[in-house]
Formats: sequence, C-alpha cells, structure tokens
Amino acid sequence: MSSNTCRYLCALLSEGSFSKAAQFLDISQPSLSQFLLRLETEAGTELVDRAVKPLRLTPAGELFLRTERQVDQLRETCAKQMDDIKAGVRGHVTIGASDYRETFFLTEVLPVFRNLYPNIEISVAEGRTKELEELAMSGVTDFSLVIMPLYHPSALEVTELYTERLLIAMNANHPIARRMPETASAEYPALDFTELDREPFLMIKKGQKMNRLFHDLCDRTGAAPRVVLQSESMIAALALASVGLGVTLTTETLARRSATTAPLRCFSISPEVPPRVVAAAYRGDRYLSKAARALIQVMLDVAGAKFQRG
Repeated sequence: MSSNTCRYLCALLSEGSFSKAAQFLDISQPSLSQFLLRLETEAGTELVDRAVKPLRLTPAGELFLRTERQVDQLRETCAKQMDDIKAGVRGHVTIGASDYRETFFLTEVLPVFRNLYPNIEISVAEGRTKELEELAMSGVTDFSLVIMPLYHPSALEVTELYTERLLIAMNANHPIARRMPETASAEYPALDFTELDREPFLMIKKGQKMNRLFHDLCDRTGAAPRVVLQSESMIAALALASVGLGVTLTTETLARRSATTAPLRCFSISPEVPPRVVAAAYRGDRYLSKAARALIQVMLDVAGAKFQRG
C-alpha cells in the first residue's frame, strides 16, 4: 500500500473536491482519480462518496483510513525502534514549546544536550499551551513542554520537570509598589489581589494558563482590574509592566531574569496560588525514541541544577 494513502484521502476530505485536493497535493487531478480508483479496486468497494459536495468518506472509507493511520503509526514506531537498535543515540527530536519556554528553558537545555548528543537533531514547534498539547497528541511533536494540569489528561502521559512560582509584577514606582513596605524577611511580600481592583492590567490572551489564572483570581476575590492590553507573550507583558503601562502576572523565572534590566517590583499572590508545574507531555501509545528520552533526562538534570523544583 502506498505511503501516500492517508495523505491523499485526508486531502480529499479537507479540500472537498478532486480538483482542490489535487492542487493542494501538487499533483494532477487524473493522477489523484486513478490513485483512488486503484485503492477502491483493492478494497472491493467505494471509499469516497462522490455524490455529495463536499466529498466525504463512505463507512468503508472511514474504516480504511482509520486502519491506514494505524499502519502508518506502526511504520513510524518500527523506524524509530530500528534507529534505536543501531549503535549510539542518534536521530531527530521535535519539541513543542512556547516562546517563553524557548527563551528561559531551552536556552539552558539545548547547549548541554548538544554537547552530550551531537548526532541528534532538534526542531522546535511553537504554540500556546493548549496548542502544544494538540501537537503532542497529533504526533507533530515527539513531546511538548506544557503546564499542568493538562487540557487532555486522558490522551497524554507526562514527565514533570520543575515548578515555578507565580507573581504579580509592576513598575517599581507604581503607587501600590511604593506604599508596600520593603521587608527583609520576604523576597516577594504578599499582595492581596483585591488591591488591583480597577487598576490597569496587562492580561495574557485566552488559550494560555495565565489567562485562566487571572479570571480565577477575579472570581475568587471579586476584584475587576481594568484590562488595557491582551498579549500573546508573558515576556512582552512584563516588559510593558516594567515601563508603567499596568500590572501583570508573571513567573519567578522571568521576574528574576528581568529584574537586572528593568525597574520592577514583584509580589507573591494573595489568595495563595500553587506554583505551576512544567512537564514534558507525550502520547503514551506511541514509541518514545531513545533520543527523545535522552532529551527529557537532560531537561530534568538542568531543571534540578538551575530551577526551583517542587
């Protein structure tokens, strides 16, 4: 069976017609039609319902595609296992990560990993928290760096890597920061979230855990900060907070890195919120290569040496 089977059938489904699917696949329409005809001859039945627009699979076609996907996954698993049987650890690993995690974790991990495993190639697929889980579920990434708890806990397995505290951050000259006493006993004195009622606030956009935390704190305290900007990036939100545009939520990792270059003051959150757990998430029903497992182990080692662990 051709390795193009899944790709061609999925293109017919997503594009809805032979002409559009052929254009998407960059092949001629007669070639696509002949390919499908050969499949149907082998199967002994129609796989695509041509009487409806857009095209859809027949029940036999749905079974056929589902089986072919399983076969493709077995081929992929076999290829990875064969690579692992060869001498040495080599291959290619694709990681899913946010821009924040790339900047403040992978920059610590990848130089160490490359020194240990120079024959392993690394690719990074970027996305938001929920998107990163979906990349791992679909097999686009070998594993993704995500925040616990998962959006899809039944679909993924995880290896917990490290924890990081969550903080409230603002310009050091913000009126709230100026009236909060400096204390030698607490690096991050507690700030009641109700103090931020009607204060200009820089919120992380929907689809990320910081957005959920903001709304949870509003619900728990009854406070209603005035959202003046919604950002995709915690890094950008903290930079804007440091110049006085508003208050934001951040992590201790990012706050420590930014404190040396920006006039920031950070506070622990009241009511208390638990530190968030960063984990490597991957599909339990797929083979995790030696290369991917080696990278996760290096992440654990680096996290233990450089980051606060729970």
